[in-house]
Amino acid sequence: MDSIRIFAHRGFSAVAPENTMAAFRRAAEAGADGLELDVHLSKDGEVVVIHDETVNRTTDGKGKVRELTLEELRRLDAGSRFGKEFAGEKIPLLHEVLELVADQNLRLNIELKNNKFPYPGLEEKVLEVTSRFGLSQKTVYSSFNHYSLRRIKEKQPETDTALLYMAHLIEPWNYAAWAGATSVHPYWPTVTEELVRGCREQGLSLRPFTVNQARVMGRLIELGVDAIITDKVDLLTDLLAES
Repeated sequence: MDSIRIFAHRGFSAVAPENTMAAFRRAAEAGADGLELDVHLSKDGEVVVIHDETVNRTTDGKGKVRELTLEELRRLDAGSRFGKEFAGEKIPLLHEVLELVADQNLRLNIELKNNKFPYPGLEEKVLEVTSRFGLSQKTVYSSFNHYSLRRIKEKQPETDTALLYMAHLIEPWNYAAWAGATSVHPYWPTVTEELVRGCREQGLSLRPFTVNQARVMGRLIELGVDAIITDKVDLLTDLLAES
């Protein structure tokens, strides 16, 4: 069996506040092969790393990311809600994470969070940053907005794009091929032997999300997925070592 890659979901978010530099550094230290992260645009058009459309859940502030400037976003504390030892953690800029990736030889899974708000120009700005750091070939772009992935592919045909989805789709490997994607990122309960076989036949990479139970990890390892996206990097590392 080929080695299954470990993608740290929003960084090592089981032990550090999600989508912060602390979580990304801890993922690297724990042996993750790649980082999964989410990007939005600030009011002034900067690519920032945060999951939700608002800052309410993960910071000490309130408001929509798209209605706050970078300066306003950077004033927020993105760590204290997770634990006092993380007080002062900031919402990162994408280029800050890429600097870490370049130093640590990690792969990237950038999820474009434009399925609720369109964020005109997000694709171009994200591609510009990854190209500037020479990381285009080490990055997979994913989104629930499949039109966005098509735009990515039109601008950079050799790029790895991954369809995110949660439903039990009929032959998603055929849909992915038709849509021009090179990978699929399904919600883990939808992964079956048929899906694994279909992805192999189409030459698609299969990386389920977000898998935090040892039992489920074990099943996916046996099925032979290409990577697993998880909050619990240490748990998956131990299971892969045993298998």
